[in-house]
Amino acid sequence: MSRAFASELLKLRTTRTFYALVASAVLATLAVAALGAALGSWGPADVPPGEDLAGAAFFGFVFALVLGLLSVTTEFRHGTIAPTLLAVPERGRLIAAKVAAHLVAGLALGLAAILLDLLVVHAILAGRGIDSGTSPAEAARWIAGTAVVAALLAGVGVGIGAVIRNQVGALVGGFAWLLLIEPLLTAIPKVGDPIARFGLGGLMNGADGFVREGGDDVLAQLPASLLLAGYVALAAVLGAALLRRRDVTS
Repeated sequence: MSRAFASELLKLRTTRTFYALVASAVLATLAVAALGAALGSWGPADVPPGEDLAGAAFFGFVFALVLGLLSVTTEFRHGTIAPTLLAVPERGRLIAAKVAAHLVAGLALGLAAILLDLLVVHAILAGRGIDSGTSPAEAARWIAGTAVVAALLAGVGVGIGAVIRNQVGALVGGFAWLLLIEPLLTAIPKVGDPIARFGLGGLMNGADGFVREGGDDVLAQLPASLLLAGYVALAAVLGAALLRRRDVTS
């Protein structure tokens, strides 16, 4: 397992896709956060500017999910899955190694997004003479939450990619569920509340640490993180089971 894990980390470190996704997440986060801090205005009844602008780190979630979705699907697209399975014949162990490596990569991506967001926002707001309204405890909660959510979304993406295998299908399906289907389901009476609370988007909202007490009807940070980790395990188990049942010809 340790060799398979090291191999997956090496693949991440030596491919341009990983660096392109990290750079895209960081640049998108910084652009939105910097523009918001430089041009925004906040009243006494508004969410504090630091909390408001920290939401730009959401790009870390998006690109972490993409990173996970590409893990298995890229192997099938470029035909490298066959030599990969020759090196690691046990398909469950391969998926476990990919999940573990992408948890680490997603964690790093999430940390980069939120830390740079907070630093840039604080610097720009301070230059404008505006108090960000962010306490050290809040910043620590957001940093931990963003990093964990990005890591877990990368893990979920690996499982989804192993289930679907087709790269375009995995990307379209993953984003369609997260950005379209799940939000639409939340509008259905009697179905919407459980989806909003236990769906992927609802768990992200709870686990990232931005929801204050008495805020949105989502799980608290720890239980939301644990349930999201359960989704990672479920997707990985399902992906490994389907990979065992399918023939690999290229």
